[in-house]
Amino acid sequence: MKKLRFRVAISRAQLLQYYQGRTGLLLVTTEQGVRLKVALHHFRTFVSHNGLHGHFEIELSPDNKLQRITLLS
Repeated sequence: MKKLRFRVAISRAQLLQYYQGRTGLLLVTTEQGVRLKVALHHFRTFVSHNGLHGHFEIELSPDNKLQRITLLS
């Protein structure tokens, strides 16, 4: 399993644009320099009143399928 880490900081206003259907994907660049497109619905449990903020770790299977997203801080 691959584990990659990245930070996300999306304000409440920016997040509303995602939920209004403008896009369903979040493009992140990991600390390892890998660019990932992750469906925003995978982050629902991490969304707060202020938006989506945190340091995350994503686990990918050998065929690069998302297995888990963990909030580190």
